[in-house]
Amino acid sequence: MKILFLGDVVAKSGRECIIRQLDSLKKEYGADFTIINGENSAHGKGITTRIYQSLTDAGADVITLGNHAFAKAEIIGKEEQCPWLIRPYNLAGAKSGRPYVIRECKGKRIAVVNLLGSIFMDVSDASPLESMEKILPELEDRADIIIVDLHAEATSEKEIFFQYFKDRVTAVIGTHTHVQTADEQVKDGCAYISDAGMCGPFNSILGRDTQEVIDHMVHRTNTHYTPSEAPSMICGVLIGVNEETGRAESIVRIQKRPEE
Repeated sequence: MKILFLGDVVAKSGRECIIRQLDSLKKEYGADFTIINGENSAHGKGITTRIYQSLTDAGADVITLGNHAFAKAEIIGKEEQCPWLIRPYNLAGAKSGRPYVIRECKGKRIAVVNLLGSIFMDVSDASPLESMEKILPELEDRADIIIVDLHAEATSEKEIFFQYFKDRVTAVIGTHTHVQTADEQVKDGCAYISDAGMCGPFNSILGRDTQEVIDHMVHRTNTHYTPSEAPSMICGVLIGVNEETGRAESIVRIQKRPEE
């Protein structure tokens, strides 16, 4: 089985790029199941029901979120309308949303779990290690494959999580920094990468308008959060999973930049 995971979708440019290319991308890589992090898909922060629908219509099986999960209040309480949308288990103050979902693919039950890091992240109310220990007993007899989206700032925290849980989950995929790392690996049947990267404007600063960020940082100008409208890149990974054992056998980085 091949599982496609695409990193943070950023704003209109990222959304339109995914909607336009996801079908061909899935065919190119032979993906059976697709997970997308959509926490920046609505103008750079949050997600809406309309955007959720557009991404699932395009071919996403599960959409994960992060620290900006409820930046758009419209999404709060829409679990029935957005059944395959999940938010971090340890998101402080979260009173709605699911921390994981289980979907069937090729006769196997795939659990997708969403967690926040606790280092340099001011919206988590528990460590991802403690949180995962609470979730795993709920999945033991219900899932054959477990994929974790660890939305975190510190690479060290992501690596600690991977090493600690590698025998009990199928993959740990880092998100949040918008910068794809080159440390993809499989150890003891668990796939890992510190950050899958972003699906957002290539000519930008983490998806944000370059000049606006420079004006703010260099000239101390008061600015708004304006996403770049430049063409988007696509970043993610393809995870190969043994259907009999539920363990990862491979992980391949994907990065497609817009044509110059």
